[in-house]
Amino acid sequence: MSMGKRPENRRAGGGRVCTGARMRMLRSASGRARGLHGQLADDAAAWPAARAARQRIAAASMPVLLAASLVSAGAGAWAAGSASWRAGAVSGQHAARTGRSSAPATAALAAVWQAAPAARARESVPGVLAQPRSLGGRGDIPHAPAFSPDGKILATADSDGTARLWNVATGRQIGAPIKVSGARVLGVAFSPDGNVLATADSDGTARLWNVTTRRRTGAPFKVGSTRVLEVAFSPRGKILATAGEGGRARLWDVATRHRIGLAMIPGGGPVLAVTFSPSGKILATDSEFKVRLWNVATRRRLGKAIGTLSPVDAAVLAVAFSPNRRILATAGNEDGEIRLRNVRTHRQIGRTMSAGQTDAYAVAFSPDGKTLVTTDTDGTIRQWDVATRRQIRAPIAPEGAPEFLRAALSPNGKILATTQFGGPAQLWDLNTSKRT
Repeated sequence: MSMGKRPENRRAGGGRVCTGARMRMLRSASGRARGLHGQLADDAAAWPAARAARQRIAAASMPVLLAASLVSAGAGAWAAGSASWRAGAVSGQHAARTGRSSAPATAALAAVWQAAPAARARESVPGVLAQPRSLGGRGDIPHAPAFSPDGKILATADSDGTARLWNVATGRQIGAPIKVSGARVLGVAFSPDGNVLATADSDGTARLWNVTTRRRTGAPFKVGSTRVLEVAFSPRGKILATAGEGGRARLWDVATRHRIGLAMIPGGGPVLAVTFSPSGKILATDSEFKVRLWNVATRRRLGKAIGTLSPVDAAVLAVAFSPNRRILATAGNEDGEIRLRNVRTHRQIGRTMSAGQTDAYAVAFSPDGKTLVTTDTDGTIRQWDVATRRQIRAPIAPEGAPEFLRAALSPNGKILATTQFGGPAQLWDLNTSKRT
């Protein structure tokens, strides 16, 4: 599969370590972590420029505090590209270790923000089309994946601004893409009954679509004047949560389309992801590399934020609730650190799990809650025993070391859907470690 020239990879021990600071996407959640997707650039020469910019980042590093300020000041500019605003800041942090002059690195980050997305997508198109079971439209790179409740359909929010539905068994696209006039689809979520698909859209609205007909149902949710980055249904399907570029998470009555109470404002920049607990009583928001928990009934914050940008290895890039509602799993960067926490007390449970010198951008529990699945930017899928916090089974490490970004686990826990930097979405059988 041709994905364009990539930074050199080297193998260390049983896994891969990716050298050089590079552009990465996050929530996720996938999530889950999960990333910001925006308007694609039109400059055909953009990808080479972005590649050169990443090399300048590696050569000219910036201190941690500067990277943190870039996160705050650059959020709006970053959202204009299809790569993750959060990932760009993490790459800047990773490049901060030498403490050299910050000016060249600042310019390099700006170049990446402005130049990378469209050319990266175009350069990867031959690879997308050459993969028989890869999921991607012509000229398109899938980003955010979501499984239907029965596991038979996968929805993706794609770099061409559409949403697509895929037959999981055959890998074929179902019908025409879902298009929003004058806007781009940035995130997708299925209703609990599987009949409705919600989309997070760049025009400040969220919309509901009939899965069978792929036609819009009812009026849109008018969230605000900034982009809606992600959506999530409550377990009973009566509430829709939206994550906004404007730094607010909101709850909506699905039946009436009316907003429920005041917005939840985590602070520190765009809200990149929203995740309901299995009971529907708690909402997790991901913002500024931190996770905050909220009481859904009162919209009040529960405890302190989890995660921090400094030290960088404490940054949170993805979050997931365990099926029994008691454990919160977070995935981080630098050493791919995975942590389990008590939902009520926020205290860490046992030792930290590490995927090595990489970033963990997605985390998900198996249906029985006994296994944790993570994806890393070194091109590895790992499975962990929740009770012992030790890795189980051999890692799935495909040739070419795709930089896995967001992922979704099928409802039966057997299939993992992944997206990657500049490449197609793929389906993996976790029992056989093979692509399906």
